[in-house]
Amino acid sequence: MREQGQERVISKQTLFGNRLSTHLVDRLSAADPALSRLRIAARALFALILTVIVLVAIQQVRPLPVAAYGLAILLSFIGTIGIRDTGWRRQTVTRALAGLVGAAASILAGTLAPQPIVADTVFLLVIFVSVYIRRYGMRWLGVGLVAFMAYFMGDYMHPPPSEAGFMLLAAAVALGAAQLASTLLFTEDPERDFRRALRTIDHRINLILRHLLQASVNGVLPPDDRATVRTQMTELREILLMAEGFVPQITPEGWTVHGDAADLAGGLIDLLLAVERLVRYRETELPSAEALQALLTESGPKVGTALPTAGASGGEAGQLLQDIRHARARINAALGPSPSPIFKRNAATVPAAVQAALGPSRAGIPAAFHRPIQVTVACGLALAVGLMISPTRWYWAVVTAYLVFNNTRTRADTAVRALNRGAGTLGGVLAGTLLATLLHGHPLAAGLLIPIVFFLAVYNLQASYGWMIFFFTIGLALLYGLMGMFTPELLLLRLTETLVGGLSGIAAAFLVFPVRTGGAVDTAMRDFLNALDELMTVAADRNKAVHDITGAALKLDHKYGALAAAVRPLGGPWSVVTKFGSVRTKLLLLVSCAHWARVLASALADGAATDSERDILEKLTTAAMEKTERLRIAGASWFQAGGTPEPVPHSGPNPSAGTLQHEAAIGALEAINDLLDRAIAQL
Repeated sequence: MREQGQERVISKQTLFGNRLSTHLVDRLSAADPALSRLRIAARALFALILTVIVLVAIQQVRPLPVAAYGLAILLSFIGTIGIRDTGWRRQTVTRALAGLVGAAASILAGTLAPQPIVADTVFLLVIFVSVYIRRYGMRWLGVGLVAFMAYFMGDYMHPPPSEAGFMLLAAAVALGAAQLASTLLFTEDPERDFRRALRTIDHRINLILRHLLQASVNGVLPPDDRATVRTQMTELREILLMAEGFVPQITPEGWTVHGDAADLAGGLIDLLLAVERLVRYRETELPSAEALQALLTESGPKVGTALPTAGASGGEAGQLLQDIRHARARINAALGPSPSPIFKRNAATVPAAVQAALGPSRAGIPAAFHRPIQVTVACGLALAVGLMISPTRWYWAVVTAYLVFNNTRTRADTAVRALNRGAGTLGGVLAGTLLATLLHGHPLAAGLLIPIVFFLAVYNLQASYGWMIFFFTIGLALLYGLMGMFTPELLLLRLTETLVGGLSGIAAAFLVFPVRTGGAVDTAMRDFLNALDELMTVAADRNKAVHDITGAALKLDHKYGALAAAVRPLGGPWSVVTKFGSVRTKLLLLVSCAHWARVLASALADGAATDSERDILEKLTTAAMEKTERLRIAGASWFQAGGTPEPVPHSGPNPSAGTLQHEAAIGALEAINDLLDRAIAQL
């Protein structure tokens, strides 16, 4: 009996462990469906470890200065995540150029270090130039970042000109490791990432189908149905749109896809629409358990290759399941076996870096100089205050002031980024102090934990800036502990300098050539409405090809994403728009327009309308374009005007799966017009 009791306990523990493991894998696959974040983190960690190993080996033959190690560690990190050129040849050139610039900047800083005023003045000049050259493309973004980081490292460690050879050697080792990691071991492969994302999409759809199967068997929807389906559909949309981003969509002619690429993009749109319709229809009619089970037993790549299952059709719900099968089959047919010709690199279709709109000149100063001056002023202020606080740790303030402007467009964006960095540093100081204290006297444990923390920092780079800084601060605390330099006061000083840098960045963003969030929202809103007008024009044109309507729908999706990013600061310091409120709810009106645009593209791609029906389409598209003009005039003020509309969970007519395609197109246009009417009512 005792043995049976122990077996039950072990069985329960095993079951709990399996469930926990399954849940963890499910969360990780939802957060990183293509494993791109994992690849970036592994790439950075490998480059760092390889750099250290090679330098330690060289150290056994010829001692290296400490500054060489500092430069190598910086460049191994920037060389993997900061250099994002397309193709290994361009990356090789950029890394070689970055290595030369980095070594030269560090030696220049070390040479000028005995003359602090001159050194600081040149540092500000380096900052100005490093920001200015970003306008010439991705290559110069990486080179400028290397120049900035290398100069401050040289200003701190003072390498003399006699160590120039060692600095060049360290740069070559670090960037060589980054090149190896990026172009040979952890390479970018859009087709591989797309297929991984597709497997995750299949998994998310299966979760929805199992939820419906359970409801079909029980004969009633579970109490948590709405929350469960909302979460699953949100994750499915995000993953599917990310997968869509891997499909080559931009050609020299613009947002137009042809041939198999059009079929692949169209299949993704059809798949999302079919699942959305099934989910909305579940409260009216649930598919039969047999039909759901039949679809669940087919693995993703095999969907649509077999004859329809006997129970898969019958009733509207059964037809919706068939729509899912047909959409997935369309994806399979377009993708084909690996390697797929869709993803073959073609230099002619790779868009060149396009300079963003800079806006008008101010006070006689060209717009191209606004951001460089802004960042330089922020760093100068941080340098002055940081030196007053600490003559040796001032660089934390300057680095913060420089980096809070990365990937920001408006003053509110900069403020949010500064707040995230401050919050991440505060959390890292508390956690780092605790860990460094607990691991004091255990160097092996601390040494093993540092790479893990570094990996987690880079893993969160694309997802959360605050979490990245949190893990980096912990790693810094552990590193100081290994070097025998750790004190809580040192981490407190880091927090203070970080706050100084963040406040300096915010002050410069608001006082020096400020870019209002409203201006960025105006531009993004105009781009979205222009894309919607373009879609209307294509829909009304009797001579446009299928790929034109698909390309217009894809463009509208991307313009909505840019608009959603632009309006985030309007709702407060939230990193994603997740809570209801005026901004969030109004965004739902626009994302619903994008949704029905996908329905429209799918309908017009699969069926031709008669002349009379074309007349109806033309009237509806003309009406929609008149309404977009009113919203275009309102611009950003629309998000602050009027009251809060009621939530719009993809409202509008819901053409059944059995209707003719041109009727579905008319229904989609009616839905878009209805949504635009509701948007205008908020003016």
